[in-house]
Amino acid sequence: MIGRRTIALVASALVALAAIAFLGRAERVRHDRAELRGMRAVVRAVGRLDSPTLDSYRAGLVPFDCLLYRRGANRYALELCIDEYGRLVEALDRRHGLRFWSLREEPQRSTIRFDHAEVERLLRKLGVPSGVNQGPRGQ
Repeated sequence: MIGRRTIALVASALVALAAIAFLGRAERVRHDRAELRGMRAVVRAVGRLDSPTLDSYRAGLVPFDCLLYRRGANRYALELCIDEYGRLVEALDRRHGLRFWSLREEPQRSTIRFDHAEVERLLRKLGVPSGVNQGPRGQ
């Protein structure tokens, strides 16, 4: 027979686990909102994706296409990184130091979308060969 104390301990453990799960979900929502708010601010600062201030491309070991926009003498002032599905997954603002927002860990959580064909067109315009940053991509 299971004693009252054992039942109370199990019930307490279940309540604690439920509370931790709730707090984790709430923190994820808070994190996503903060990151998306910062990323939207960079998108507003850039304006149109094909802005005349589009200056360069950053290649990396990550499966994202990053477009860089100049402001004055700073060729790398603003940066938007977009995945193969057109989701904005990172945004950087280097105008006054470095500010960085990212959903790289869960790109599917991004609600900011671009037409990936347009991103590809802009990369070709910048002289980036087809297939750069291709290969295994994160989900």
